[in-house]
Amino acid sequence: MADKKQSALDLWERLSKAYDKVRKVQSKQMFEQKLTTPQFGVLEILHKMGPVPLKRISEEMMVTGANITCVVDNLEKEGFVKRIPSKEDRRVIHADLTAQGRVKIESILPAYADSMAAVIGSLSDHEQKELTRLLNKLQQ
Repeated sequence: MADKKQSALDLWERLSKAYDKVRKVQSKQMFEQKLTTPQFGVLEILHKMGPVPLKRISEEMMVTGANITCVVDNLEKEGFVKRIPSKEDRRVIHADLTAQGRVKIESILPAYADSMAAVIGSLSDHEQKELTRLLNKLQQ
């Protein structure tokens, strides 16, 4: 049993280091774009999903609602995001990309995809599929 625990700890250490490596590449790229990593995350979610309640964004990014409020405030000040009150429920506020926000995220995504592909490129197609399968299994 001790071997199984040690194996789990070793795996967690490797996962953490791999995540840190990818996150550093992402952070550097976002810094060059004058965005924080959470700001990029919000823009990316809105680009994929369209108008989304702030609560859903916080769930997707696994951060607090207060954190998302602050991030959206800053994106709104930059003119990248707008808030839209829900027509169905006054308590719900949606966020959506502005035209300027759409231009910003669409200008970033090609280089971002290239840098992520470079980081992951040390894995074969088969290894990437297997890693995806295993990570999905851990998320269940």
